[in-house]
Amino acid sequence: MLRPIAIRWLWLASVVLHCGATSGCRDQVAPMAAQKSQPSSSTPTQQNDSAEPAFGGLTAVGPVSPEIPLVAPSFLAFDDQAESRGLRYTWPDQPRPLTALESFGIGCATFDADNDGWQDVLLVGNPVPAFFHNRGNGQFEDQSAASGLQVIAAHWIGVAIADYDADGWLDVLLTGYRKLALYKNVDGLHFQDVTAAAGLDPNNGNFWGSSAGFMDLDGDGWLDLVTMNYVVLGPDTKKYCEYAHGIMSGCGPRRDLPEFARIWRNTGHRGFHLVPAEQTTKQTQGVGLVLAFTDLDDDGRMDIYLGNDGVPADLLRNQGNFRFENIATLSGVSVGDNGQALSAMGADWGDFDRDGRLDLVVTNWFDYSAALFQCVGDRLYVDSAKRNDLARLTRTRLGWGAKWIDFENDGWLDLFIVNGHVLHNSTEIHGAGVPFRQVLELLWNSEGQRFVDVVPQLSAAIQEPMLGRGSATADFDNDGRVDMLGVDLEGPVRLIMNGTRTANHWLKFDLRGKHPNLFAYGARIVGRAGDQQWISEVSPASSYLSSSDPRIHWGLGELPDVESVTIRWPSGQVQTLEHVAADQILRINEPAP
Repeated sequence: MLRPIAIRWLWLASVVLHCGATSGCRDQVAPMAAQKSQPSSSTPTQQNDSAEPAFGGLTAVGPVSPEIPLVAPSFLAFDDQAESRGLRYTWPDQPRPLTALESFGIGCATFDADNDGWQDVLLVGNPVPAFFHNRGNGQFEDQSAASGLQVIAAHWIGVAIADYDADGWLDVLLTGYRKLALYKNVDGLHFQDVTAAAGLDPNNGNFWGSSAGFMDLDGDGWLDLVTMNYVVLGPDTKKYCEYAHGIMSGCGPRRDLPEFARIWRNTGHRGFHLVPAEQTTKQTQGVGLVLAFTDLDDDGRMDIYLGNDGVPADLLRNQGNFRFENIATLSGVSVGDNGQALSAMGADWGDFDRDGRLDLVVTNWFDYSAALFQCVGDRLYVDSAKRNDLARLTRTRLGWGAKWIDFENDGWLDLFIVNGHVLHNSTEIHGAGVPFRQVLELLWNSEGQRFVDVVPQLSAAIQEPMLGRGSATADFDNDGRVDMLGVDLEGPVRLIMNGTRTANHWLKFDLRGKHPNLFAYGARIVGRAGDQQWISEVSPASSYLSSSDPRIHWGLGELPDVESVTIRWPSGQVQTLEHVAADQILRINEPAP
């Protein structure tokens, strides 16, 4: 990946902040007053009187409360159970020195392939992926050979999941180096290659593919496709560079020409049509690594964050009819708070401070730290990573896949990040403090104010360094505690089961929309109970090269129910449920108009 470069820019306008709980990042809302659920013995606290100023002195976020715990609760429990649960897969070591393509990484996916209520697993591999069927209670069986997902051998990289043909089965898209494959789900456990028949290019335009995702972008109900691409590799591309004192390693992409994302319109006839770049991605930077969808302004049209490697990010505001406005610079997400572009290996949207507005976390190159773009206004964001300690915690790591996850069901979103360097000899080049294999991070969210890494208090298995790349989250055993899946580019898959025991309640929503968007991609769901609130969107494509459980999971803390739940379906229909009981997986079908 590419070391970030400095981008100089200046804010020349006054900023008025108006933000809203049910309308994306817009109208102002009351601050969150809910408390973290803690054991009776409270943890030590300290006061930080400084608040990060934004836009020439305008304070966008309040000071840190002296009552906020800065030590994570000791009852958090996680264990790597991949082997014992039958998820046995190891990515092999690669030749040295690694090239940029070899170190680029691969993704993973969690989805219910056979509609039995249990999340299955797909692991991208070279030359073929692996598919594991969840037999119930989080026990897996390798169904790779019989699945039909191994008929095309290639240098596969990423994965996206969606029911593209509206037949009720979730299908699989694979991205790769000069390769693209769409596998139709035939009956739940068997897949058929339909790439060319669906109008997609099996050679991916000879592009270096990266992340991809499905979403209805034109409001017709059919799920369109966004495929990201990285840089041009040609016969004259230099593979190895000298970094220090004759030490050779894989070259970064800075000297290479960028490739750009492509958007494919779903025609509704089991096929796709490439939308001209002039009206979609021509205005973007290229060198794409990650994408994440959200509705920035609650207009019912899903917008797209495109994270790029070492150049400013793109934020495409959907104006309808496949026309987009790149508002990344105006919104404050194109670069970090120091004016430098991010390497942007991972990204995910989530309301970490519970103010009813979705925020964006983006991982980064080591020695630069991740960014946390906190929504503070109408499509306006401030990088608050320094203020909440995320910058300090991530500065010495090279971060990849990142996912918001509520560890203990207290209602506050925590962070799961996998890490790993791209240079096999990083210690020789950068020093002993920059290892090739790195420890993952489980960052506990202390009431939206601070993050605390809980990994040092966990088992040796969790602390085992890895070469992290893609990641995903899902409740694999349906016990109401969200689990984690991580790719080790040169090692066994990590299946981190959540064994945290508390009295906290939870609620999971499995939404089913009307034809053709049967899995309700793009739906927004908002909950309220007293002064507490939750906001989520159905959008499984995020992290890095990966796709997560599309079901919405809320931790409720001590609440036995949620007073009101409002669903804005992708069709635009709004449905409200009252007093929804906790501790259940609730299947909700979109009602007739």
